Amino acid sequence: MFSADKLEVWNLTPNSNALVGAQRIFNVVGRLRSPHATIKLLYSLNNGSEKSVWFNANEKRSTRLEYHGDFNIDTIEAADLKPRNRLAFRIVNGAIEQPKYDLIFSTHAILEELPQFRLNLEGVDNPEQVGQIVDGKWRVSRDENHEPCLEILKEDAGLDRIILFGRHDWTTGYEITARICVTAWTTNTHNVGLVFKWNPHLQGDGTHLPSQWSTGLGYYYSRCPGLRIRFGVDVHLDKDGNKLGDHILQEATLSWWRRWVGRFGNKVFYKALPRIYPLSQFVPGVQYRLRLIVRPEKYALTVWKNGKKEPHPQVLVLNPIEKLACGSTGVIALNCGVRVYEFNVTPF
Repeated sequence: MFSADKLEVWNLTPNSNALVGAQRIFNVVGRLRSPHATIKLLYSLNNGSEKSVWFNANEKRSTRLEYHGDFNIDTIEAADLKPRNRLAFRIVNGAIEQPKYDLIFSTHAILEELPQFRLNLEGVDNPEQVGQIVDGKWRVSRDENHEPCLEILKEDAGLDRIILFGRHDWTTGYEITARICVTAWTTNTHNVGLVFKWNPHLQGDGTHLPSQWSTGLGYYYSRCPGLRIRFGVDVHLDKDGNKLGDHILQEATLSWWRRWVGRFGNKVFYKALPRIYPLSQFVPGVQYRLRLIVRPEKYALTVWKNGKKEPHPQVLVLNPIEKLACGSTGVIALNCGVRVYEFNVTPF
């Protein structure tokens, strides 16, 4: 992470390496420390022309930006990056001259052409060394038992915290296995799980941050029976508020009793008993294993508690229609603190 008096950058560290190749866009995410006093945030890459950075100037969530001052640069192409880069920020605050902030970082590309990956945090200090961050303040942490993990803290939870592993041109014929623990849900609406065939959000121009997205998902989602395999292809709302581009392939329940008790309790007791609710089928503080098979003849999602016997897949889709040709893999987490201990991709 890069930290200065006026801003912080979450997914770049001075004189460190950052992974590229998981998607065409190279997002840079962070937060302004005094957004109320900031008129404009600008950046330049490798002494190029200055470009605008869209940041959340409001007290409430703005598109993909959760908190006041959060920003996400989506105007840098991976092809624009060099092995060693200089990213310069300039804050415009009326007539007051603000200092520039220079951030020097290196990049390395994902060379593995096969859909093959194993998360290894040994000797890793920064999350951008092992994955490409799209949204959120990911960090390398250790849990109460000193086991290393990638983590989103509860206070950093928000809309679709996403980290990617693998290459943008992976097609099909692999399985993903992961070990994940949600530390806390922060709202009634939440999800956690895996993405596959991830494609970047619709790109902006520095004057807005589009939320239109395209990816496959195998995940737990509180607004459905529980588990779901889903495709989104240019998902967006039309002028009448109708969601377009959403394709739900199959759904299943993870825990029947928690589903039904939670549906009642979350409506009645959530505000009165926030330490107990939301009651989710995916239990906070418990480590889960996830297996997602992505093959031309089937998709299959299995989720079970770590240490228990692996069940048969709860969600099975035979002869799926491929809605996206290719894309990378990764983890998505909505409105929760989360820890990612393992993430493996194995080709068939």
